Amino acid sequence: MTKNTLLNIAIIVCKFIRFFLVIVFIGLTTFFIHLQVDRSFYKGKEVSFNFKDYNYSSLRKWKVNPKSADKDVYVFGDIKTSSLYLNYVKYVAILIVLFLPFKAFQKIMTSVKEVKTFEQDTIKAFRKIGKYIFAYFLLTSYHSMTFKFGGYRGTSISLTPLLFVLLSFIMAEIFKEGRLLKKENDLTI
Repeated sequence: MTKNTLLNIAIIVCKFIRFFLVIVFIGLTTFFIHLQVDRSFYKGKEVSFNFKDYNYSSLRKWKVNPKSADKDVYVFGDIKTSSLYLNYVKYVAILIVLFLPFKAFQKIMTSVKEVKTFEQDTIKAFRKIGKYIFAYFLLTSYHSMTFKFGGYRGTSISLTPLLFVLLSFIMAEIFKEGRLLKKENDLTI
């Protein structure tokens, strides 16, 4: 086992991020339940649509009465129940696919710390990270919410997660080659 400070920090950061994601899940679930119990509390609290951080985005909003203001149509208190449940499930799935890569990355850092860097588990962990990030990309690419008097649907595509997917699979191949070199080296000794 090595005593690398940077690896220890990376492991601690992974644990902290996973803990934070659990807290966000609890907050999201609390919000979801409270919205079901007391919708009147959220009357007048507008839902905002911000897709500026994406490389490509398309948003289509509609209203039953086109003359009504957005602050009167797109409010939390008027979200349809089916839309609320679908979005809750979507955001819980996003939290899960954010949680799992950090768990896999923590596993990789632990294996490096234990000098088991080029094991098959490390290669599998990099591939899992790539798959989780791709699932995150898919989940965050489509947005839809229906309100009592309107709604919106849109797509927003960010190329950053796809870049991370590619890097993850490249790292898996690099570690795979490292494993083969380690095997050859072990046989020559």
